[in-house]
Amino acid sequence: MKKSLITSCVLLAACSGVQMEAPLEDNITPLEQACMREPLDPEHWERLAAALAIAGQRERAASMYMQAASLRKHDVQQDYATLVQARDEAVADMPRTQVRRLGPALVEVLRIGADQASALPATVRLEISNGNGVTGAAARLARSLDVEGLQTVRLSNVRPFVVPQSRIEYALGQRQMARALAQRLRIPLQQRSGGTAYADMRIVLGHDTRSLK
Repeated sequence: MKKSLITSCVLLAACSGVQMEAPLEDNITPLEQACMREPLDPEHWERLAAALAIAGQRERAASMYMQAASLRKHDVQQDYATLVQARDEAVADMPRTQVRRLGPALVEVLRIGADQASALPATVRLEISNGNGVTGAAARLARSLDVEGLQTVRLSNVRPFVVPQSRIEYALGQRQMARALAQRLRIPLQQRSGGTAYADMRIVLGHDTRSLK
C-alpha cells in the first residue's frame, strides 16, 4: 500500500511539475511504457523527462526533453506519410510482371512498364464466329475457354459457312494474348488493323473445328 502511494505521488508530480524528493527507480517504468505505447506524443516524453529530473537522472532527462522538442518541431506523422507516398510513387514507376492463366497448364508471363500498365485493357473482348455451319460450335468453344483476361462477348455466324480453316483475328495490341491462344487451340493467326465495335479479337471457326479442344 505504501509503495503504491509513493508511485502515485511520483506520477502526479511528473505530470504537474511539483518538486519532490527523488522517486524509486521502478517508479519511472509507467511513464516509460507510456512513451513506448505512443512514441509520437511529445507530452509523454516531457513527463518522463520531468520524472527523471526529479529522480536525479539529469542526463537521461535532458535526452527525453530533446526528444519531446524534436517531436514538437517536426510533424513526424506527416513526415512518415510523405515517405510512404514517395515509396508508392517509386514503385508505380517500376515495370510490373503480370501472369495470365490461359488454360489448365498454360500461362502467359508479361513484363509491363508503368505507362503500358495504365493503357492495357483489363479484359480483352472476344467474338467467336461460326464459319462452318455446325450447330452450336461457337457456343461450345466459348464454354470451354477459361482464359484470364479474355471474355467472350459475342457469338456470330460467317455465312455461307464455307470457311475452310479456323483462324484468330487480332489487333496489334492483343498480339501476345493471340499468340498464347493460338498455341493452345493450334490455329493460325491473322492480324487486322483494329477491333470491331463488338470485340477486340475474333476466332473464326472453319471446317477443321473438330480439331479444337
